[in-house]
Amino acid sequence: MKTKPAAIPYNQVSRLALRCGGQSITIATKAGLAAWDQVSPAAALMAENIGLPADAQVYYLGCGNSVAAIALAQQLTSGQLWIHEDNFIALQMAAETIRLNQLSNAHTLSPINLSAEQRNAFDVAVIELPKGRKSAQRWLAQAFDGLKLGGFLYLAGANQQGIQPTVKDASLLFDQPAVLAYKKGNRLVKFQKNRREWPAEGWSLMPGIAPESWHSTTISSRQGDLELFSLPGVFSFDRLDEGTQLLLTTLPDLHGKNVLDLGCGYGAIGITAAYSGAASVEMADANLLAVAATRKNIERFALQNASASASDVLSELTGKQYDIILSNPPFHTGGEVDYQVAGAFIEQSHQALVEGGLLYLVANRFIRYEKIMQTCFQRVDEIFQSTRYHVLCGVK
Repeated sequence: MKTKPAAIPYNQVSRLALRCGGQSITIATKAGLAAWDQVSPAAALMAENIGLPADAQVYYLGCGNSVAAIALAQQLTSGQLWIHEDNFIALQMAAETIRLNQLSNAHTLSPINLSAEQRNAFDVAVIELPKGRKSAQRWLAQAFDGLKLGGFLYLAGANQQGIQPTVKDASLLFDQPAVLAYKKGNRLVKFQKNRREWPAEGWSLMPGIAPESWHSTTISSRQGDLELFSLPGVFSFDRLDEGTQLLLTTLPDLHGKNVLDLGCGYGAIGITAAYSGAASVEMADANLLAVAATRKNIERFALQNASASASDVLSELTGKQYDIILSNPPFHTGGEVDYQVAGAFIEQSHQALVEGGLLYLVANRFIRYEKIMQTCFQRVDEIFQSTRYHVLCGVK
């Protein structure tokens, strides 16, 4: 009988040698990334079928565990490859992978928009299809923004993930689509940028998709309606999800408390906490789009008691202590239900709370986070439930 391998601790960074593009590539990777220990079929298609000019300037969006990006960077003798991901963890691992492979021509890009100098500056853009059509549209717009006239876009992804609708979307901005390869329900398509101006109509003009633009969402809170900025790629970016709404209706007294909104999204919980008399509110998320939107909202409401950080759970908030932590934690990594990430949220929250501090957590009722909470918290209570969700409170 085969035994299930022991789970790797969430914080542990692994070094793996993966075969990609006909070569063995060592990567730094960790739990919390989708397909963190594998070469995705889309990554394999790109590494095996994209031939880059040796001096190309390349803009790579959606690096995942960065194995295909490294394979492509190794084609460049005088060119440069710039990796952008919306995931803070992926960018951290990509930076470490670049160091491991001693590549001086590969770099990471964390800003969510290109600088003025980077617009119309790249010869090639490469996209591994993200989850969600609007997220893909946002990256298509970024690729168009970054490519020189006559530059090429390579787009790879799975049929079941929506590559064909995204190819149709790409045709609004780019010309001459050509399917280069198929593999395991995935395809690689090449396009060319042959226009300078944005189309006068269509999806590329939608707020939150066009570079430098924002989607606006109105939420109901104890302080009344609040209009918040968000972006495609942030959880429930275009509406307040039911779980977060439930947590907002069950918030404890926050007056004078030091509060953390962990996994903040665009800041609905943390912004409400800041308006509720909290002494300080920190908000943290691994999604760089979420952090950018939250900072925009802090600026919009001129909140002096609030801040936002990109962080892998609490990795960037080491040593800080809180009276109350509020969270609607993620339970998916890619398409899989993943208790390990939420377990890290719970365990690290316990460590960051003062004695007697509280963790308020909302989750689908079928997800039994209370079992994890009971391993470290003195007491765990279910303080509210609806047909789909429940709010749990852990006391340290």
